[in-house]
Amino acid sequence: MKSEYQKKMALLNKHRKRGVSSDKLKQIEASVNHLHTSYIVEMQSLDSTVSEINRLRDQHLYPKLVQFVQQ
Repeated sequence: MKSEYQKKMALLNKHRKRGVSSDKLKQIEASVNHLHTSYIVEMQSLDSTVSEINRLRDQHLYPKLVQFVQQ
């Protein structure tokens, strides 16, 4: 997703430099904004998943591991 966003941004900047029509620029900008929003949502979801994994590790796995090692 990130690479697709970067490609669209490069395309947008290229079209801006060439002076492409405003309708085409608006269409590309809308696409870029959509990708950016999707990327942010995906990153937040990933952060949430990582936090949950860490919580499970700390609250469930680690105590069991300590108990196992002490036996």
